[in-house]
Amino acid sequence: MQNHKNIMMPMAFAFKVYLLISRLDDYCLDPDTAGLCKSLETFIEAKLDAMHKREIFSKYKSAPPGSDERNSLRLQYLQLAYIHKDWVSSVEDVF
Repeated sequence: MQNHKNIMMPMAFAFKVYLLISRLDDYCLDPDTAGLCKSLETFIEAKLDAMHKREIFSKYKSAPPGSDERNSLRLQYLQLAYIHKDWVSSVEDVF
């Protein structure tokens, strides 16, 4: 398996590529182009999901310890991170 490197680019670029892909849905594309569009869409959606998860985690960490808001954000983050419900406590353990 190849080691893929990441690059930084403006979010506006990703949003415009996403918009272009959605507009191409109205056209009959050859299988290679349709596959490329699907691959790009998957990459962009994964990035948006990761950004949302990071935003929730950052809000959780900056919320006052012991607050209902912090616990709600913690539970939301754990759900977004696909942590199995059996591994999630109802309250945050603070050491």
